[in-house]
Amino acid sequence: MALRGPKIGIIGAGFSGSLLALHLLRRLPGHARVHLFEQRHGFGQGLAYSTPNASHVLNVRAERLSAFENDPEHFQRWLLTQSEREQSEGRAFVPRGLYGRYVQSLLIDQISQEGGNRNLFLFPHEVVDLDLAACGVTVRTDGGRPLEVDVAVLAMGDIPPQLPDGAAELDGSPLYQADPWDLAATRAIGRDATVLVIGTGLTMVDFVLGLLDRGHRGAILALSRHGLLPRRHESGPPPLPWPDLPAHRPLSQRLRQVRALAREHPWRAVFDGLRPHAQSWWGALDLTERRRFLRHLRPWWDAHRHRLAPQVASRIGAAIEQGSLTLIAGHFAGIEVGEDRIGVGFRPRGGGNPRRVVVNHVVNCSGPGADYGRVTQPLMRNLLQRGAIVPDPLRLGLDIDEGLRLLNREGRPQQRLYALGPVARARFWECTALPEIRRQAEELAAQLMLLWG
Repeated sequence: MALRGPKIGIIGAGFSGSLLALHLLRRLPGHARVHLFEQRHGFGQGLAYSTPNASHVLNVRAERLSAFENDPEHFQRWLLTQSEREQSEGRAFVPRGLYGRYVQSLLIDQISQEGGNRNLFLFPHEVVDLDLAACGVTVRTDGGRPLEVDVAVLAMGDIPPQLPDGAAELDGSPLYQADPWDLAATRAIGRDATVLVIGTGLTMVDFVLGLLDRGHRGAILALSRHGLLPRRHESGPPPLPWPDLPAHRPLSQRLRQVRALAREHPWRAVFDGLRPHAQSWWGALDLTERRRFLRHLRPWWDAHRHRLAPQVASRIGAAIEQGSLTLIAGHFAGIEVGEDRIGVGFRPRGGGNPRRVVVNHVVNCSGPGADYGRVTQPLMRNLLQRGAIVPDPLRLGLDIDEGLRLLNREGRPQQRLYALGPVARARFWECTALPEIRRQAEELAAQLMLLWG
């Protein structure tokens, strides 16, 4: 498929979308145009890197944070141009806001280059619909006339947390906070309030750190099915090389293999060595085995795979020891919503009689949503209603092919609509961390270049 006058529309200007734009601008001919759409304030940050709280740090060490895989020291060189305080912050685990400034600086540098502002166009609008045709894509926004592009890429990042089973009574209550990143709503929580947090993963950790930084004195309860806290990053041996084994092996054999190696070697080295194989292993599992993994193993995978920076783990550990934070393993068993209190019933994991706690607020920190069938955002809703895109069977993201093209209702790939980042989780599983997104953005940029010969 040969195209003329290359114009590419990227919906979402967080890390995924911004990095894709940069790689495209480095490859495309001089008359090409990249249109970057972002409804949130500020390009290059997205939700993840817009937090102003320095306690919110990335769970990847600074030496692995270059935006360019073939220039692994790029981020560290950038840090040397910053203040002494920021250089110190970047030696190990970087505040996410600082990293957002790094991504923004890449866009600014690209625009400031000679001719750069003629190739990159920024649109601070929400994209509400895409009209897909054989000859191109019409991008419709809430703030201007339609824009014609040759190819569109969905790089919208994570969707907000969704209510878990058994918690439907919370919907609509002013005491329930569906978005843990809504700073205005979070700051309205009184310091002495009792707060129930749904989830015990990384989002919970960030939210609790925010409360503690504001001097919160009330009890904080965190409830999840297993009550697992992310493990701590530690210095140790390098990733353990895995033996060259066939990809098509049953999930049970894979689990036994991981456990056997973890008995002989430090588990962090085992997991870090597994990481390069995770996508191929996931791809080899059939639908039944993927469901088994999600039901039984995913919480353990997440707790070991997505770890806490040491300073963060120490603060959370201290909060647990002091009784400020309590982790609960169980599931909801009845909720009563009042005017100023919520009674939450839960059944402890492993059996036992149901228990009940009374709290002033409930905050959903269960992690990014994944069921796009429940999304209310106009663009997704319109594309789903027309069958231009479809959720994957496991409700992990959207259905895409190996080339990151979105599939329609008939299972056919869209020739001019691609996906990047978390929406591709169903296909690749490991595609939300910085190294995976970086590689995916570079590969997609190279793939799109083939459309123009």
